[in-house]
Amino acid sequence: MDQLDQRAGGNENGSSINDVKDQYHPVWGQMGNYASEREKRRQLLLMLCQHEADRLEVWAQPVGPKESASRLKISSEKWIEFARTAFSVDPRIALSLAARFPANSALKAEITQLVQSHILDIRSIPEALPYFVTPKAVDENSTSLQQLPHWAACSITQALEFLTPAYKGHPRVMAYVLRVLESYPPERVTFFMPQLVQALRYDDEKLVEGYLLRAAQRSDIFAHILIWHLQGETCVPESGKDAASITNNSFQALLPVVRQRIVDGFNPKAFDVFQREFDFFDKVTSISGVLFPLPKEERRAGIRRELEKIQVEGDDLYLPTAPNKLVRGIQVDSGIPLQSAAKVPIMITFNVVDRDGDPKDIKPQACIFKVGDDCRQDVLALQVISLLKDIFEAVGLNLYLFPYGVLPTGPERGIIEVVPNSRSRSQMGETTDGGLYEIFQQDFGPVGSPSFEAARENFLISSAGYAVASLLLQPKDRHNGNLLFDNVGRLVHIDFGFILETSPGGNMRFESAHFKLSHEMTQLLDPSGVMKSDTWYQFVSLCVKGYLAARRYMDGILNTVLLMMDSGLPCFSRGDPIGNLRKRFHPEMSEREAANFMIRTCTDAYNKWTTAGYDLIQYLQQGIEK
Repeated sequence: MDQLDQRAGGNENGSSINDVKDQYHPVWGQMGNYASEREKRRQLLLMLCQHEADRLEVWAQPVGPKESASRLKISSEKWIEFARTAFSVDPRIALSLAARFPANSALKAEITQLVQSHILDIRSIPEALPYFVTPKAVDENSTSLQQLPHWAACSITQALEFLTPAYKGHPRVMAYVLRVLESYPPERVTFFMPQLVQALRYDDEKLVEGYLLRAAQRSDIFAHILIWHLQGETCVPESGKDAASITNNSFQALLPVVRQRIVDGFNPKAFDVFQREFDFFDKVTSISGVLFPLPKEERRAGIRRELEKIQVEGDDLYLPTAPNKLVRGIQVDSGIPLQSAAKVPIMITFNVVDRDGDPKDIKPQACIFKVGDDCRQDVLALQVISLLKDIFEAVGLNLYLFPYGVLPTGPERGIIEVVPNSRSRSQMGETTDGGLYEIFQQDFGPVGSPSFEAARENFLISSAGYAVASLLLQPKDRHNGNLLFDNVGRLVHIDFGFILETSPGGNMRFESAHFKLSHEMTQLLDPSGVMKSDTWYQFVSLCVKGYLAARRYMDGILNTVLLMMDSGLPCFSRGDPIGNLRKRFHPEMSEREAANFMIRTCTDAYNKWTTAGYDLIQYLQQGIEK
């Protein structure tokens, strides 16, 4: 200590080691006024620890106390202080603070100011983008946008927001978005192909088109999926003279031009693959049109006749809905005409192998080919379901979702992957008069046996997964023809013709519950019949955890849906679909409040009379088993 004093005493400015200690902390770093700054940081840390403890308590006990946990009572001035303190330690802490409290306007305003005043210091943090890349900044051509060429790349879902009309195709913003897209392999970007095609509506500078053409040259699969989506968007031009009609007609005129540019960019080998792939599936799809004039009893034989004419040319053809599955043949006896009000969809089974698997391991995969049906809305719904599936897996939640493949291949034409080893609830009703509880005993053994309880568990985790997805997407038309069960008891929802703000029957709200939970479902989920059983507790707990996990990724889901707003899909035809979707995430709620909301949602869905009523209507109108 004497040596330290001597070294300190030799300082010309007269500062001592104690002065230095007053300004530096081994964790918090440099501080101006040690005592004051230390207290601010202590208070911030205590607040964060308390909030995290509350969050973890909800996660550990999702069906916990019904009363809402005490909210943090913090003034706007204190939130501003927290923001400044967090930013002084590390800007990422401040940005995480805002993400943790997304509905706090005082916090957001202060962090916006901090980001814009320290913009040169935080270019490695993509999470800061929404605080200076805004529609207002675009309108004013803010100088802060000049930093974008130097900014770290964000996620694709974050970049999608910048492609919406609110950002007016600003050159710096667009250049940044394209840099983000270019940083991913083209096959990774194909998931968001519907959104990228919609972005062509606002692509005055041809920047999105340029990216799509470059990516198409790098990947045949990207090129093919892009062409199918371009064809799926094609429709008859509108006759109106309003701005929306003119914009849409310009978009429609662009689609075949972009398609031709992609085809013109193929080298001879790529063109050969393209021609064989598209010719093959065009022939299969066209069978539906051939069947339409035929009497119903002759249609199955008609499918076989047409399939016998089609040859698989080459060993590189693949299923458009699953590019990793290579086609090795068609099962010509597999063709089935499906029930439909006005069209003749057909189901055909292919022999396929995994692209990277054993070439001798041939498996069947059935697909439905539709003509006269717009399946683009199904694609959007299944995108959200796929994002939720990834979210659940990322946080280690045992929830089941099956986002089967759907691809529009032309105007009102599409291919739909069939869920393997499954049958609809209405099909199950054709072979037995019992409910699900009795059917599960027939298929899996007596109640209490390992096989029955395993099937019940599978039904539970899939029902919980689709409960969360249904709360957010609001799919209607949930009759028993649209509910599948696979051979291990898992539930899978199909057919998303009515989502968000729309429902059948002129939006009469027959299905008012947030998700379908009929009496026969509750018999499996809740043997007690009064919401007191362990399995019901497990179901509600999983629903709560799934909902809490989804809330953390709200912006990514919203951005995916937002870019489809001008697509003309029916789900955007009324109301405020984006605003109401955001409301269903309840960003203003604490974790416990959100958990209690989901608990109430489950209770409300429990055998709600409108669900049983809708099944009865479907039975009376269409003969679909209750």
